[in-house]
Amino acid sequence: MKRYYYIIALMILSIVPTYAQVDFGVRAGGAYSSLIQRVQDEYMAGGRFGWSVAGLMDVHLYKGLSFRPEIGFVNQGGSYYSHYNNPLVTETHNKYSYYSIQVPLNLAYTFRLTDIRLSVFAGPTLDFSLFGKMRTHGASPSTSIDFGSKKEPNLKSFDLGVNVGMSVEYSRFFFAINCVTGTLDRRAVKRDGESNIFQNNVTFSLGYFFRKD
Repeated sequence: MKRYYYIIALMILSIVPTYAQVDFGVRAGGAYSSLIQRVQDEYMAGGRFGWSVAGLMDVHLYKGLSFRPEIGFVNQGGSYYSHYNNPLVTETHNKYSYYSIQVPLNLAYTFRLTDIRLSVFAGPTLDFSLFGKMRTHGASPSTSIDFGSKKEPNLKSFDLGVNVGMSVEYSRFFFAINCVTGTLDRRAVKRDGESNIFQNNVTFSLGYFFRKD
């Protein structure tokens, strides 16, 4: 998996010398994350509170348009049901708390309103799950998640998300809210009739830009 980190880092760093204006920043905040499953045309969400910290840069492209990638360390998770509505097997409730490296690759557009910068941004997010704990209701103690293992109730190690958000910046400090919606099924094992599981996050952050101007 390390080779993916190197490729991403090289892609981002290769862009920097091309443009004269590059600003760096940091952010940290809390998040509400949930695992979403669809059962009989109804969506069920099991959520928990987590956090994230990230470094980012803003690469000016044209007028208000910029490329704004991040590299973040995220605590996320949630819960879902296995064997839901299966009369032959006992239903189980699985709870997760785990850590990931997230790499949002956003395009941002910034509107400058006197001393305030208002930005909207969107883009794909690469999510590489690292380690964490899970617990099945009624069982103890918690066990480590073996990401990528073909055994339930583990999770897959990679997710591709869609990130949308906005930020308000004043005097280089900013407040941001963004939502990452996973597009890949996180189930390591899926039986006939079982629902897909998707990871979603809504994050509220405070940050600072080391701007040149």
